[in-house]
Amino acid sequence: MRESDLDILKKSLTIIIGFEERVDLVNSASEFLEIHNRNIQMLKDLGVERQSDFIKKNISDYPKLRVSEIELFIFRKRKEKSFLWFVGGRRLGFVYDLIRTRGVLLSQIKKKVAKIKDINQRMYKVVENPIFEEVYQKTGY
Repeated sequence: MRESDLDILKKSLTIIIGFEERVDLVNSASEFLEIHNRNIQMLKDLGVERQSDFIKKNISDYPKLRVSEIELFIFRKRKEKSFLWFVGGRRLGFVYDLIRTRGVLLSQIKKKVAKIKDINQRMYKVVENPIFEEVYQKTGY
């Protein structure tokens, strides 16, 4: 993988790492997933190039996310409320959110985003310096 590709990967990983705290780093849920999926593909390519089981294992640990889940995460992080929350109250708004995300709770979405952040932080260090792969393997990551 060329150095310019590694730079793009590191910048993209940084965006997703910061997303948990700053949802304004991306314009939409679709853009988040586009960046995230591109990162995964680039990491797969890097894993093949480096013949790294560590990278492959971490890629398989990424949780699956849907656009509707990221939309809800962004919506709540910005402290926005839907019209249903105002008209129907908390219960109706909660039910609407559950239907929209196909039964996935906001707390579950937060855990998924946090897990993605953790994996991306490890992957960033491994991309930057392959020696971290050995360090993580020896420490049990």
